[in-house]
This record gives sequence, structure tokens and C-alpha cells, in this order.
Amino acid sequence: MSSLRELSRQAVRDRIAEAAEALFLAKGFHETTVDEIAAVVGMSQRSFFRYFASKEAVVLERFERQAEELFAQLNSRPLDEPEWDSLRACFDVFVAHLADDTRPDRATQEIIESCPSLLAAQLARVDRLKEDLAQRLAARAVARDPKARPDTLVLNALVGAAFACVQAAVRHTLCGDDDPGQLGASLDHTMCALRPVGHVTVDR
Repeated sequence: MSSLRELSRQAVRDRIAEAAEALFLAKGFHETTVDEIAAVVGMSQRSFFRYFASKEAVVLERFERQAEELFAQLNSRPLDEPEWDSLRACFDVFVAHLADDTRPDRATQEIIESCPSLLAAQLARVDRLKEDLAQRLAARAVARDPKARPDTLVLNALVGAAFACVQAAVRHTLCGDDDPGQLGASLDHTMCALRPVGHVTVDR
């Protein structure tokens, strides 16, 4: 259970993030300074850096939280469920955060998409997330069958293909003219088209 101190720290981080996102949307990411963010929150620049290492970190924190939600979702899935189905269930985290344009995550993603350096940083985090997911899927395969020897090459390719479906669905839906509420349907469509047969953790 989180301590009161940890909860208070997170509340301050949330307040900083909200102020920063409002400024980024109004002025632009590059045009907004740390001093301006700190002033809106009512703190010094030095205090800001106690909570975030940079203004880039403010934007990307939401992705880190989504990753933790995704891992929790994976842990809740049945062990005998095909990996592709488990991944699709995990991606409901992204759908929930991005499909609703009233949520701050949607605005944050728009900021990231508009800034090449932020997009590159997010993509680097996505690469680490994919590697972590492949490792977790391999561990689930062993938990399902202690004699199994998961094919890490195939698992990494599987996770990469699943994320390609997410990226295609997000760009098609959120960056096009479609209703954002159709993001889940677009993701279903792409993942259904690329669906592998059964489990892919074959012995090597």
C-alpha cells in the first residue's frame, strides 16, 4: 500500500503534469520552459527538478504508467490463453486511454506526435516495453508447462507484429477522420487479419 508521503508526491507530480500539458498545448512543447511550468504550479525551478528530470519526462510519464497497467492486465489473463489474445486484451489499456478525447492521455499523445524528439523517446520506450512483454510471455509459457522451451525469436516477432497493429490502428483512427471511439474496432480488425494459429512458444 502506498504511504501518505508517496501519495502526496504523486499528487504534486499530477499537478505539474496537468500544468505542463496545458502550456504545451497552448504554446507548443519547445516554446514552453521549465520556469513557466514551475510558475504555474507555484514552485521554483529547483523544486520542479525534484519531481521530474526534464519537461520531456513530464510528457512521457503517462506512457510509463500505461505500461504498468498493461503488465497488470497481462498478469490477470489465463495462462492457457494464446499469446495473441493476451496481447489484444492488454492493448485495451491503450484503447481506453487514447480513444476518449476528454482524457489527458489523448492530448499528451498529440503533443508527442507533434515533436520528433518526444516521438523518438517514446519509441525507445516502446522498444523496451516490447522486449519486456516478450520476456513475460516466455515466463508464462514456462509457468504453463515447466518443460517448455519458449522460442524467444518468435515471441519477439509476435510482440512486434502486435504493436505494429496498434500503431496502424492508432494512426488510422486518431490521425484520420474516423471516430476515436472506433479505435478498438480498428485494432480488432488488424489483429484479426494477422492472427497466428494457437500458441507460438514452440520448442527449439
